Amino acid sequence: GCSLENGEIHGNTLTDYHPPTPPWKTGFHRYQFMLFEQPPHTNVKLTEKESSRGKWDLPAFIKRFNLGEPVAALQFLTQNFED
Repeated sequence: GCSLENGEIHGNTLTDYHPPTPPWKTGFHRYQFMLFEQPPHTNVKLTEKESSRGKWDLPAFIKRFNLGEPVAALQFLTQNFED
């Protein structure tokens, strides 16, 4: 907590952020961010399948690393800017 407040980020980036890119004329798409407390001494890694946003299995990921309930979450809707 204190390190983050001071801009000191420790750890590994599992995947880079990619902004929402809903296809044209497909309406609104829901995007979610969930924050979990990582158990101490747990090395979290993504499988090749999890590296794709479209193939994500969140319940399996939570179970594999014993993450429990999220401590924070954010959801939003967006659509293609040309719709």
